[in-house]
Amino acid sequence: MKNIENMSKEANSMTFDEENIKIFEKNTIEEYNKSLIIEKFCKVNSVDRIDKDFIQIGIRPLIDEDIFIKNSNVYPNLPSAGRFIAVGERDYLIKNILDNKDLKVIKIKKDEIKEFSKYLDFNEASILISTEFYVEIFDHLMHRIDYNKGYPKLDSQYRLITVPKNILGKRIIFVDNLAILWEKKKFYNEFTEKNETLDIKITSKGNKADITIRSFNKIKNIRPELINILEVEG
Repeated sequence: MKNIENMSKEANSMTFDEENIKIFEKNTIEEYNKSLIIEKFCKVNSVDRIDKDFIQIGIRPLIDEDIFIKNSNVYPNLPSAGRFIAVGERDYLIKNILDNKDLKVIKIKKDEIKEFSKYLDFNEASILISTEFYVEIFDHLMHRIDYNKGYPKLDSQYRLITVPKNILGKRIIFVDNLAILWEKKKFYNEFTEKNETLDIKITSKGNKADITIRSFNKIKNIRPELINILEVEG
């Protein structure tokens, strides 16, 4: 799949420089891959085909074409574009978890926050923590948290993932490593020469660059018995 539709046929009518496009796409994909959150606590499979249950998570900015013009002195990058998609995937999944009426919700008092781990029933799991409690939890459990692999783990076993308060509210979610099966559409990228789970299309629109950056996603399966939600009262 071409990232610029019919690039070879339209080369004469386009002012975009292919090297600039290459830099842009590789940078965006690299940032996306570094920012992936879903892969930390879901089993993710890349697939060739999609159905009506897949949803798109993406952005479509219309920006000045200078970013793709050769010798324009504008570096071909759109900061945070890749991260925006990765965060969108996380937020989509969390919304589905919170809307799932089959999940176990445990109400706790605010003074129980520091001892939240006593409600953890799973041997292998990730813990999604609202930033509402970040400082309190991390300060109290400092002696039990390590960062040996570049991300915090509780008791060297449970990955800790912080989520903004506006997304998670006053909640903590325990997600067993086998709880969620997620599928992503894969796309062959001519610049990385690999299958990627991020699709990028760039077209010329007047003196603008019309950019589409998206991923196609499907929550294949959620096992309610492997997810618990702590909800803090007060």
